Amino acid sequence: MSKELYPEEAILNFKECQRLAYEAVEAVARQLKEGDTEKDAVRMIDDEIKARSMTRYFHAPFAWFGERTAFHNFKRPLDFRGFPSSFLPPHFGLQFMPTNTALKQGMCVILDVAPIFNDCSADIGYAFAFGENKKIEKALDDLQVFRPLILAGVCKEKTMAEIYDDVSEAIEDMGYQNCHAKYPQGVLGHKVGKINTSLIPRIPFMRFEVSTFLYLAGEELSRLVNPWDNHTPLWSDYTRVSADAGLWAVEPHIGAMNGEFGVKWEEILHVTENNAYYLDDALPHCNRWLARGVSA
Repeated sequence: MSKELYPEEAILNFKECQRLAYEAVEAVARQLKEGDTEKDAVRMIDDEIKARSMTRYFHAPFAWFGERTAFHNFKRPLDFRGFPSSFLPPHFGLQFMPTNTALKQGMCVILDVAPIFNDCSADIGYAFAFGENKKIEKALDDLQVFRPLILAGVCKEKTMAEIYDDVSEAIEDMGYQNCHAKYPQGVLGHKVGKINTSLIPRIPFMRFEVSTFLYLAGEELSRLVNPWDNHTPLWSDYTRVSADAGLWAVEPHIGAMNGEFGVKWEEILHVTENNAYYLDDALPHCNRWLARGVSA
């Protein structure tokens, strides 16, 4: 089993990177106004990230408004299960890219960004209703189910495919559709880690940096060299191994059955040799559930 273990100092840097990223998207949420576009939003996120002294990305900002938050009518990007998946561009599909879709009252918004802080990467997703929308607010509350569900599955050493199925079943039981199934490789999560930005210059491609592909390729390499090592940095419905030691950005994403909206959270789950825990229990979605009395 691969063991990507980090010293306490590095874990604190990962946690700080995640905190700063959430701080940045919350700042953008306060600035957004009716008529702003997804392209405006990603520029605003970039400004807020840079204002916090971060200039490199695991992936640059994404923003989705309205029915695009449910990936309505999106087609899942190319998926080659027999090929080392990490060598494929993570977002090999233009539908995910920011558009000129304009913000209107009552719309759902998702802001997603993955910056690097002291060579430690994080990946976060923040969903909210722009103006009043009770259906979106309920869905945001319903997301709390998945945080303990995923953690319990990891602690029980279930395979990632089994946990994926548990999440899909819960989504269906609540009357939503599974939106993360439309991500490249249909991922529920993926690894994040240390990226040496001093050695690898910033070369962006499809809102990801080349350094990201090299990191994921390195994670995949042991599987190519050792045919008995089935571990992968991507968490999909066909990942028939347990989550190995390291940092996993998990992102359950649910949507209304009519495709009107989708909501998600994304945060880092730290898997150790004998335990698992979320890096931070005071993130915006956790604070929301606590304040509204819906936290599990």
